Amino acid sequence: MSLVKDTPEMIRGMSALVMIADCGTFSAAGEKLGLTPSAVSKLVSRLETRLRVRLVNRTTRSLQLTDVGASYCLRARQILDDLEGVERDIQSRNPDPTGVLRITAPVLLGNERVLPIVLGFARQYTDVRVHLDLTDRLVDMLDERIDVGIRITADPPGAMVAKKLDDDRRVLCASPGYLANRGTPRTPDDLAAHDCIVFVSGRQPPSCWKLRTKAPGSETRMVPIAGRLHINNTLAMREAAANGFGIADLPHYLVKDDLRKKQLVSVLPDFVVVERSVFAVYVPSRFIPAKIRFVVKALEQGFREKLD
Repeated sequence: MSLVKDTPEMIRGMSALVMIADCGTFSAAGEKLGLTPSAVSKLVSRLETRLRVRLVNRTTRSLQLTDVGASYCLRARQILDDLEGVERDIQSRNPDPTGVLRITAPVLLGNERVLPIVLGFARQYTDVRVHLDLTDRLVDMLDERIDVGIRITADPPGAMVAKKLDDDRRVLCASPGYLANRGTPRTPDDLAAHDCIVFVSGRQPPSCWKLRTKAPGSETRMVPIAGRLHINNTLAMREAAANGFGIADLPHYLVKDDLRKKQLVSVLPDFVVVERSVFAVYVPSRFIPAKIRFVVKALEQGFREKLD
């Protein structure tokens, strides 16, 4: 069986399956595709015959993708998006990006550092419609059709293309009033006698901070921490630290002005919190749409303008 010969039929089958997943019925999918319900059904049936698997469970009342069908649909959706992007780029003969660009980023980092870059990108490329999703949950980029994800991690996903944007530089800090009252830690072991403001998420809150000296190749120390305040929001942690409730581990870009104004003071400056990195990640493909290439370049350039 020739792949080249069967490609048009295969693409039509992929399109039908994706539209069924989106619309839920043959008739609704057919209306979107300009086909009769029976024509949509035949396209999917021929695709199932070609693949030798069942992609859709059919009942008199509903359609539901099988597990294999759902997996195939995700890949098919990406392939169709890539084909559409390539064709649009070539047909338009316009080197500038166009279409819908979907980006996701963590809430705080997104507001503070990603949003200004994205706004500049949107101002420059007026043919791009930007959907920016700021959320702290881990987004399934394939399932939610995300073009570019901003991730803070020490280990970017191996199945994705990952472009490093910056280090996630952290600072241990507290208010001058707290340190005047409780004393200033001189070594990591001194943290045991202090209130540490603990960040909590959906996972178990950390019981340790990972610290190392600034010397290259220094070993990481797991330093136990405890405190009265457990908070799930970084801005709230900064507010609590500024109001004298303890020592917090906060991103440098968030507290740099507080440090300069002496509203917060760096604690254990000879040590650093073991850093993760900030990455822009996207699905690998032979043809990367211009909208992805251009926004990743804009992100790389924007993050290079480091904050002091």
